[in-house]
Amino acid sequence: MAASLWLSTQAIADSYRLERLREQNAQLAEHAEQLRREVGQLQSPSSLAERAKSLGMVPGGNPARLVVGEDGSITVVGEPVKATAPAPPPEKTEDDGDRGDGSAEEEADESADGNDGETDGDDR
Repeated sequence: MAASLWLSTQAIADSYRLERLREQNAQLAEHAEQLRREVGQLQSPSSLAERAKSLGMVPGGNPARLVVGEDGSITVVGEPVKATAPAPPPEKTEDDGDRGDGSAEEEADESADGNDGETDGDDR
């Protein structure tokens, strides 16, 4: 009777332990899948280009190539060109915006003459 009770208690304890391990396994599998997605995203060309740009890297130009002949002689093909950063895009100025849409310049002009764009017909 004592052995039966002991075996029953051990079976219940093992089932609880098994359930905890299954939950832990599911959490680890989910975490591994999340890490795979993150690695895939970080390896995308756009992500790599963005990170390279933030590190100050620039696209390389057309490099020269070395061709080794059968006799061991080396020939340089092409001209090596130093990689340079592309020109930054032009900065946006105030003149680039559309007029007539309630821009800040129009509002400043209207408030300067005290009118605020409204006419009340009583301009004495």
